[in-house]
Amino acid sequence: ITTSVRGHLASQEFGPAYGWTRCPPIALFDAPIDTSYREDMEPLERMLRDLARSASALILWLDCDREGEAISDEVRFVCLKGNPRLGTQNRVFRAKFSTVLPGEIQRALRTLGRVNENFVQAVQARSEHDLRVGAAFTRFQTLRLQKKFDGFCDRGVISYGPCQFPTLGFVVERWARIETFIPEDFWFLEMTIQLNEDGSVVNSEHDNSNAVVNGYNRQSTQGRTIRLNWKRVRLYDRVLTMAIYDSCLESGEAVVTSL
Repeated sequence: ITTSVRGHLASQEFGPAYGWTRCPPIALFDAPIDTSYREDMEPLERMLRDLARSASALILWLDCDREGEAISDEVRFVCLKGNPRLGTQNRVFRAKFSTVLPGEIQRALRTLGRVNENFVQAVQARSEHDLRVGAAFTRFQTLRLQKKFDGFCDRGVISYGPCQFPTLGFVVERWARIETFIPEDFWFLEMTIQLNEDGSVVNSEHDNSNAVVNGYNRQSTQGRTIRLNWKRVRLYDRVLTMAIYDSCLESGEAVVTSL
């Protein structure tokens, strides 16, 4: 039996006793965390429990990274509730794979391992840290700003998250680059080789095998065109680019350094 899930099954939240108005934000650093299943995940949880009851073994094919390892732990937990024998008989396995090619899948089946508990705990620690820090600082700054500025209560929550600030930094940095960008003219050399239908090079000095400054060759109906890349990519000096172009024409030949 093969089935699938949609990311993390469980979610972590603070209990009702730790609502916004029932405790100070600092209390969230020590408050107990409840693990529950969102309403849209409950059908998946029931399906896994039901399928596990008739299974003799469980193979977890989640993504091979830390997040996938944590999701594997959640799936394992739910399946063991439906069929505890999978745990007592040590019949829970973890497949390690990097692609879904047949050879890779067969290799993963021959080398089944176990869930990496260290990865699971690392993800759980990061999730708990994000929840506690994000919730505490979100409440702190929202409540403080509501008291300090008139009409701020209508502006909603001022969210804080350990992942939000680095992401915001990337967005602002990119925005600043776009705002301060000053376009400059540049020139480049492009060399093309025209091939005949049999793969041989078209023997023409100027019409089909040449170098072009900031442009493209005329298309030929014969064979195909191979475009070569210039290692320097571009120059911001037109005179220097033209000098290199003239040197290429005088040389009459070129050396391909890599394919």
